[in-house]
Amino acid sequence: MPDILVSTSAWLLAAVFMAAAAVKFRDPLGTRRTLGEFGLPRPALLARVLPATEAATALLLVVDPRVGGQCAVALLVAFTTLIVGRLLAGHRDACGCFGTWSNRPLSWRDVARNSALIALGVVAALG
Repeated sequence: MPDILVSTSAWLLAAVFMAAAAVKFRDPLGTRRTLGEFGLPRPALLARVLPATEAATALLLVVDPRVGGQCAVALLVAFTTLIVGRLLAGHRDACGCFGTWSNRPLSWRDVARNSALIALGVVAALG
């Protein structure tokens, strides 16, 4: 795979993960509330761990695209599985994927967006 494709995919995905982490770090109470409303257990703990994990993944994508890509794909598959489960159960509450920026109702567009991000992660991981 061409290096430019791998590095571009890794940097784009790193920017997405860093943006998601930054918004959550800026509003920890809002993040905790959104995670709780989304039905996740222990939202106070997740509100601290999730943005740190996203930031670490962004850093890994820049430092070692293969490892960062693998981490990104694992996280995105988990996030997407959770979103699909919520949609199939009839829940349309906001996911908070990008903190307070993503307060619109959950939809299949979120699954499509994550699928595109997973593709970027696969490119980085296979680089």
